[in-house]
Amino acid sequence: MKASLKISQIESKISDLQSKKQYLLKERQKEIVALIATLDLSSLEDKVLIGGLQFLKQRITVQDPIVEVWHNTGERFLRHTKRSKRLNFSKKDTTPLSKHQSPQKQSQPREA
Repeated sequence: MKASLKISQIESKISDLQSKKQYLLKERQKEIVALIATLDLSSLEDKVLIGGLQFLKQRITVQDPIVEVWHNTGERFLRHTKRSKRLNFSKKDTTPLSKHQSPQKQSQPREA
């Protein structure tokens, strides 16, 4: 195989990977927006939300042990959320959430 052909194949592969990276970044941004809505963080003042995120970033940078606690808490939340989504898709009764009801309340079992 000629070197120029190999180079063009590699360049094509790089281009494909860059496109995929951009797509995945956009999907991640959508997931973050959905998470903010799920946790009802959109009601927070912008300055407070930004300050909290900057504080979080700084704690991660200095490798604060609290980050591990946050990580574990987030992991449990996401596991619970994924399980709730699977359960909700399997239910035939798809009653919409009321405006003020949180998704966590929906997934809790009802007492008979």
